Amino acid sequence: MPIIALTKQEKLIMKPLALLLTACLALSPLAAKDGGKKAKKSSKKERETIEVCFVLDTTGSMGGLIEGAKQKVWSIANEILSTKPVPNLRIGLIGYRDRKDAYVTQVHDLSEDIDDIYAKLMKFQAQGGGDTPESVNQALHEAVTKIGWDKSKKVLKLVFLVGDAPPHMDYQDDVK
Repeated sequence: MPIIALTKQEKLIMKPLALLLTACLALSPLAAKDGGKKAKKSSKKERETIEVCFVLDTTGSMGGLIEGAKQKVWSIANEILSTKPVPNLRIGLIGYRDRKDAYVTQVHDLSEDIDDIYAKLMKFQAQGGGDTPESVNQALHEAVTKIGWDKSKKVLKLVFLVGDAPPHMDYQDDVK
C-alpha cells in the first residue's frame, strides 16, 4: 500500500484533522461507556470498523488542484490506518463533475482492498465543468444512498467532500 510522506505544512494541516478523527472515534458508539474496560477486552477480539467515502470534484477547475487533493485524500486514509490498534477500514470514492460532462458521478463502493481504491483514486482526472457550480448535491446524495454502508451503529461512518465550487441550486429536478 502506498504511503505518502508529509511535508511540515501538510503535517500542520493534518494535525487538526487527526484530532478531529480521534474525537470522532472517542465519541462514537465504538467507545466504551465504562471507562474503557470493555474496550480493552473486546479490542483483542474485534477491531474497530471505520467506513470512509471521499467525494472528489473532478471538474476542469480542479486542474491545478486535483493531484494535491488526491494526495490529501490518501494521507487521510493513511492517517486512519496508522491508528493503534489498526481499524478495519473500508474506503469508497465518488468523483463528480456536472451535467453534460462525461459523467455526473463515478461511484466506487466501499472496499477493504486499499490498493484497488488507491489505483481508482489515481485515475481521476480533472475535466469538464464549465460553469462555477457543480453537481455537489448529486454526489453527496449518492454518497448517502448508493454507497454500501454497514447498517451497524458500531461502525464509524465518515464522508469527506473535496472540491473548489459550490453546488448547483438552479437545477429544478436536482436532489436537495
